[in-house]
Amino acid sequence: MSKATKILLADDDRDDREIFSDTLASVDANVVYEGVEDGGEAIEALSDDANRPNIIFLDINMPVMNGWDVLRKLKGDSTYDDIPVIIYSTSSGEKEKRTAFDLGALCFVTKPDSVKLIKAMLEIVISKVKSNDVSPQLCREIQRLLRQA
Repeated sequence: MSKATKILLADDDRDDREIFSDTLASVDANVVYEGVEDGGEAIEALSDDANRPNIIFLDINMPVMNGWDVLRKLKGDSTYDDIPVIIYSTSSGEKEKRTAFDLGALCFVTKPDSVKLIKAMLEIVISKVKSNDVSPQLCREIQRLLRQA
């Protein structure tokens, strides 16, 4: 039996976590979701090797430990090299995008403003994760989707 697909979202906005979780469940009820509200909780969640996520969505502005600090920690530790990270933020600035890629993020996604777009984005992500095809192509597909909206 194959291991369940798991997604971790670190975001201090409770509403955003709830929308993400509900939308994810509508895309694929078998995907395991874990939502945490700050970077410290994200690092703690990753310490359980048996429940490691296949992919992480990471907000930038969070209390305790912000997204940049979490990303630095993850990409500075070979233990987590195999977990792709998508920066998932309300920000859309070029500086933040450059920083995300410089620190090792797979993608930078400005949070979509509709459930329909979040659902379409998650359909792409889940399809790629399940087919073991998490690559920069995933980012290009998400960006194409968001540009067309």
